[in-house]
Amino acid sequence: MNTFILGPCTMETKEIYLGIAKELSDLMSGKNWIFKSSFDKANRSSIEGKRGCGYDEAIEWFKEVKTIIPDIKLTTDVHETWQIEGLRDLIDVLQIPAFLCRQTDMLTEAARNFDIVNIKKGQWMSPQNMIQGVDKIKNTNSNCQAWCTERGSQFGYGQLIVDLGSAGFLRSHFDEVIFDVTHSTQKLKENGRTGGDRELAKKYLLTSTVFGYTGLFAECHPRPEEAYSDKDCQIYLSDMPRLLKQLEGISDIISNEE
Repeated sequence: MNTFILGPCTMETKEIYLGIAKELSDLMSGKNWIFKSSFDKANRSSIEGKRGCGYDEAIEWFKEVKTIIPDIKLTTDVHETWQIEGLRDLIDVLQIPAFLCRQTDMLTEAARNFDIVNIKKGQWMSPQNMIQGVDKIKNTNSNCQAWCTERGSQFGYGQLIVDLGSAGFLRSHFDEVIFDVTHSTQKLKENGRTGGDRELAKKYLLTSTVFGYTGLFAECHPRPEEAYSDKDCQIYLSDMPRLLKQLEGISDIISNEE
């Protein structure tokens, strides 16, 4: 596993954001990992859903966490092109949300400003459709790495499934292919809100290396049931040391067999 993208879904409070960053930084010491959180969950299903701290406040939090943990690498997502340039000196990997994965202006502006652009795979997109995003990035900036993050495919109206066999195809086109093990478990609740399956997310995490993904994306929170978003699929932060140790053991077995 080359890359780990870990952190809470939403930038809720500065105390929570910095606390998780410190705990993960200690846990992931010596590994290639990136701290993830979103300043604006702009596509919440409900108008009443909490969205995060917002762009301006996030800028200050990004500066502070990089002061406290100088070697930390950060990623976040954007929803409008004007947000991109202002993040260039603070964010190491820019994430394009799944709902915006085909937006040409978003991809080209990201490639102009960043060395790495991580495109979340749209739930309706086939692996073959996704490679057009590589062209948009590379034609804009040939030195920009194009990453793809799998986050499930729509199965009927209310559930996602994961085409685990597509990892190899995606690897032949993208510089990194990441498995988002938490969002891939999302499913519709009876009340119309988006739920998920934390236990399935753990199983996805442990098998991610088996199917050839080069990176792991897992959202984690000290108290998922109190989180602003994805309460049902974020993994307890306290479970991450055990899960990552188990994943390392599985990866070692696979490497030895190869």
